[in-house]
This record gives sequence, C-alpha cells and structure tokens, in this order.
Amino acid sequence: MSVRVFVPCDTSAVACGADGVAARIESEAGVRGFDVTVVRNGSRGTCWLEPLVEVETPEGRIGFGPVGLEDVPALFDAGFPAACDHPLALGRVEHIAWLKKQQRVCFARNGIIDPLDLDDYRAHGGWNGLERALAMPPADIIQAITESGLRGRGGAAFPCGIKWKTVADQAAAQKYIVCNADEGDSGTFSDRMAME
Repeated sequence: MSVRVFVPCDTSAVACGADGVAARIESEAGVRGFDVTVVRNGSRGTCWLEPLVEVETPEGRIGFGPVGLEDVPALFDAGFPAACDHPLALGRVEHIAWLKKQQRVCFARNGIIDPLDLDDYRAHGGWNGLERALAMPPADIIQAITESGLRGRGGAAFPCGIKWKTVADQAAAQKYIVCNADEGDSGTFSDRMAME
C-alpha cells in the first residue's frame, strides 16, 4: 500500500526548495523500493519549518522540517517514510506548539489538502457551505452571514452581513462583487498568500 507524503506547493515552501525536495523524495523512494505517493498540499503557515514534509499514518501526520535536498537520503536511512528518529522529526503535526494553540476556521484545510484537487476539497467538506447557500433564498443567506459575525479582512474588520445587505437593498438590475486584494503594507503579500 502506498504511503502518502505531503510536501507544500505554496510560494513560501517553493522558495525554500519544496519542489526539489518533493522530486528527491520520489526518486529516493523509487531507488529504495518504497511505494510512496507525493501529494503537493498547501502550507500550514509554518514558514520557519518549510519545506514541512508530512507522512500520513493511522495515528495522524508525522512532520519533518525544514527538509532540504541534502536531508532526504538521511531521512530514508533513519526509516522514513515511517515515523523515525531523525533530528528533523517533529512528531505529530497537530502537536507542534504553534499549531496546537490555533483553532482554524477559514484556513482549516490549509496544509491538509491538495489545493488544486477539487475532489480532495470536497472530501474534506469543501462545497458544503456553497451547496447550502444555493438552496437558500438571498435574504436568508445575508441573515446567516450577519449572524455568523463574518468580517472583512481589512483594517476596519467591517461586518460582511452589513455590506451584503447594503448591496442587496440597492435597486439595480446588475450588481458586482469586487475582490481588491489590497495590500496594506507594501511588500507583505499577505492577501496573495491568503488567496493561495
């Protein structure tokens, strides 16, 4: 049975060498006769651990990081892709102190799924909200958004329900939704990273 190994494909991880690490894991596994499937997932936001390589096990994902090209053979020597004793071994990913303190809502699937695989997205609850909204009248959608407390990501954190109701109440035949992806601080690219 193939072992699934996750290597992030987002900008930060790629800048840290994730593409090469993913390729090296595939080639090293092939040379050593391991049946490994490399999945390119999104990042969990742990940039100091990138590339954060994760191995799927029955107990949960085991993390290794930051993994460089030169680390891959030594990981396999230590017993990778099974949980192994190696200086880069981090244990169960959800037990990493920084992640353990978080309760993710909007980014709950980050690092879990392949962001380019719609079937993977659906398997992890993606589309549920959209399907529910499509079955509701517009006024009920706005009410649900208002009651949820959802706010904009800008500095004012303006309530989305108020924005949506204001637009819905306008007597216009055609209305538009605009995503401006404003960067408040030049060079931060925080909105671009959120959209990735």
